[in-house]
Amino acid sequence: MNRYAMLSLLAFAACAGNPVTQEQREQAERRLLAPFLVAREVGCGELRIDVTGNFNGLVGRPAVDPARHRLETRRGDGFVDTVWTNPTGLPELAFVVTIGEPPQQGATGWVQGPQTKFRVVQQVVLRIHEGRRPLQLDAAASGPVVLVKDGSAPPRQVPQFAIIDGAVRP
Repeated sequence: MNRYAMLSLLAFAACAGNPVTQEQREQAERRLLAPFLVAREVGCGELRIDVTGNFNGLVGRPAVDPARHRLETRRGDGFVDTVWTNPTGLPELAFVVTIGEPPQQGATGWVQGPQTKFRVVQQVVLRIHEGRRPLQLDAAASGPVVLVKDGSAPPRQVPQFAIIDGAVRP
């Protein structure tokens, strides 16, 4: 089943009040997570992440230096925003946020699962949607400069970079 058919099925099921099967939900989750499970680094000024609660644990939280960063939480109608701000904009104080599989215990210790890493110079906004709604795992990086490095390829500059509804949009 292609992804558009799956989305249509999930949307119809949600609107009709029919429950989605566990298998359908897992397929939809895998489809939304798949583009983040690559060796990719994105450098940007700002990052906005929108997720439903089921994906919350797959989004890493950046380290915060209270003397140099600001952290605030805002509650809205059906969502909670967590906002990390680097008021100086200095690259050495950038936030690092990862989205992907969590580390797993391996034979020789913890092994990091595949993930996309974002280095954010100014601000990160993580919006966690609450209540019943379609699954969501989206990230949008903006400038003024956005650099994307896929695997061992050289970095490339793009106007913006986003992964929306399971698709990469450079």
